[in-house]
Amino acid sequence: MNRRDALKAAGIAIATAAVSANATEAASTTPPMNRIDMKPQDPAKPTDFELKHMPQITVKEKDSKGYTMVEITIGQNGIIHPSTPDHWIDFIELYADDKLVGKNMLEADISRGATAFAVKLDGVKTLTSKAGCNLHGIWTASVALS
Repeated sequence: MNRRDALKAAGIAIATAAVSANATEAASTTPPMNRIDMKPQDPAKPTDFELKHMPQITVKEKDSKGYTMVEITIGQNGIIHPSTPDHWIDFIELYADDKLVGKNMLEADISRGATAFAVKLDGVKTLTSKAGCNLHGIWTASVALS
């Protein structure tokens, strides 16, 4: 093997080791992701823990183009879900009559569990939101439209 080939092989080996080390470090520092569907034990009287994880759906007025702003915050009755490096809402989805119409992915610590979608709701009977807490699973809430 000549000097050029030896340097090339050494460079590839070093790069491979660095990528492998970074991947191992990232895997060991990535917080767990709980993907279990969760529900309040008593839907009529949710606990503070359950309220902290349940989406709050607010439907605003329809605009001149036929779009309605739907705001979603995670937490109800003034109990807001935290956003820290180890505990956060990682996604929020909105469904109109079981059809996915919007999804936002959120980052730990720098984004809070809140989003809004402008959607056409003509003929829609139910809005449902799902929110994923990395530690405590996927929580769902629905509102009926009149």
